[in-house]
Amino acid sequence: MLENGLEMIACGANVPFEDEEIFYGPVCEYADLNTAVIPDFIANCGMARVFAYLMKSPTTITDEAIFSDVSRTVRTALKDICGICRDRKGLTARALERALSDLI
Repeated sequence: MLENGLEMIACGANVPFEDEEIFYGPVCEYADLNTAVIPDFIANCGMARVFAYLMKSPTTITDEAIFSDVSRTVRTALKDICGICRDRKGLTARALERALSDLI
């Protein structure tokens, strides 16, 4: 796929690569270093973000409000990691580093 012009992978949920390591194994690393890989915890954060949004009080519960909140969250995360990694390679590694440093 890379030889035919693949520019980006938006990972599917639940361990998107055939690696023993859950978050960042050799297949994921190879893809991440050779093309833009949006990690699954950003690409698929929709339902988790919806639950977080609905737990806020007070909140507006409409399709538009919920979709806007999820979109804003994903956009912010992508801008953050793209700002760190301008050539778009190594996005998943940088996103994992950022997420782990935010947790600590």
